[in-house]
Amino acid sequence: MAIVEIGRLAVKIAGRDAGKECLIIDVLDKNNVLIDGNTRRRKCNIQHLEFLPKKADIKKNATHEEVLAALASLGIKVLPKAGPKEKKSESEKIEKAEKQEAKPKRIFKRKTSKEESKAE
Repeated sequence: MAIVEIGRLAVKIAGRDAGKECLIIDVLDKNNVLIDGNTRRRKCNIQHLEFLPKKADIKKNATHEEVLAALASLGIKVLPKAGPKEKKSESEKIEKAEKQEAKPKRIFKRKTSKEESKAE
């Protein structure tokens, strides 16, 4: 059984996507593969992957949608991708600025040498 093969299910064990499931979509060389799934689509060292016994039937360089469908067919929960953040409306920006202006500013007064000697 070839462990490193297209469609093999793996879990990232290193990096920002550690702990997330992915599928191998291309074998680049003896040390690197192209992965996609709940991780970002990227080149990955096979030492950063833990291979699982499940294998999906996908073609080489499958699209992200095909990979997600294959993960779902293997019973893996597909995580939603984080989309672009919603931009604040102009009125929300103004409200935030007004709140900042309304806060009283704390003024720190430095002790003079006379005050320091009285405190001691």
